[in-house]
Amino acid sequence: MVRYMLLSLEKEESIGTERYNSSFKKTIFMNLKKIIPKIVGLIIILSGATVAGFAIAFELAETPVFSLPLLDLEVVSGVQVFHDNRSTQLHIGFDFRLENNTKIYAPIAGIITQVKKHQMSNGYWLIDVNIKINAKWTMFIAFEPWTTEESVIDNQLLFITVSRGDSVELNQSLGILTPVPESEFPHIHWTITSNTFMGKKEHESPYDYCSIEAQNQLWELCQSFGKIPEDSLSLL
Repeated sequence: MVRYMLLSLEKEESIGTERYNSSFKKTIFMNLKKIIPKIVGLIIILSGATVAGFAIAFELAETPVFSLPLLDLEVVSGVQVFHDNRSTQLHIGFDFRLENNTKIYAPIAGIITQVKKHQMSNGYWLIDVNIKINAKWTMFIAFEPWTTEESVIDNQLLFITVSRGDSVELNQSLGILTPVPESEFPHIHWTITSNTFMGKKEHESPYDYCSIEAQNQLWELCQSFGKIPEDSLSLL
């Protein structure tokens, strides 16, 4: 009899526990049904606010006005001008040949977003220095001492005086190009990118965004090497 009573009590306790667990799960499920739509709605609102904020910042982004990355153009011993991304060249902008150690300057104020070495498909090493100007515009200078030796580019990296995250002012030194003596074409490459709202990057020549003084300097420099600086296919 006692054993039967104990088994009955255990069964009732088990049934009670199952009912409690079932009720507890149902309560959680009902609460989640109420909470999840609110969470989703909040995420949508926050996402919309973020997108709207970026769109406003993008639309208000001022068109840049550049100085030149070199203060003394007498040190330039050659120029290449790349006008259009439909050409066989891989980039747009200017190459300034520099045979001796030369200090390079920020043509505009901004935030350093990248200082990185990498090797091109032709085996030559370079160091990319990117300056983010605003939500739409980024400026790019490549330090190319003209070497296929990684140890040489590592030494060049020691002469870059800015780091990722740094704020730079107009005409602040970015570092010194250290050309390999008697190499073919030690130079810096200078270009800009404009970002569309959908994230696509368009490479452009800095010339059209230079100050009048800088445009005149570039025109005179390029003409001295038989080049045309304007980013216009009609002039090619």
